[in-house]
Amino acid sequence: MLTHWDPFRALKRRDESFDDFVREFFGRTVSESTEPPIEVSESDGDVIVKMVVPGVEKEQLDITVDDHTLRVRGELRKEKEEKNKNYYRQEIRYGAFERVVSLPAEVDAAKANAALKNGMLTVTLAKSKASKAQHIKVAA
Repeated sequence: MLTHWDPFRALKRRDESFDDFVREFFGRTVSESTEPPIEVSESDGDVIVKMVVPGVEKEQLDITVDDHTLRVRGELRKEKEEKNKNYYRQEIRYGAFERVVSLPAEVDAAKANAALKNGMLTVTLAKSKASKAQHIKVAA
């Protein structure tokens, strides 16, 4: 029986050992993040920010906007505390989170709206009319 030779097997084992060490010491690996992942896109009139927040109810979200920054705060709460339970793997992170996103354009905070559906938060921000590009003629 032949086995597949993987030249990077030793490096993978080293990375896994390091992640195990960090997880034991800090409670999470280097690659794990407490911030929800985002997607920022821009159209002619809007900036759209999507954020994955599964298990978070709309009442647990606090969203603020200023000229170039979107701040989303929230909390994922455990439904109930279970005593005498042995976990074999626990990757779900509970607790408060905060994500600050730099926006690619100036927006009108009064025209912002947010929707939460199936764990996806979508914040639509109308671009400010003042932030439109303007041609300036050079005086002679």
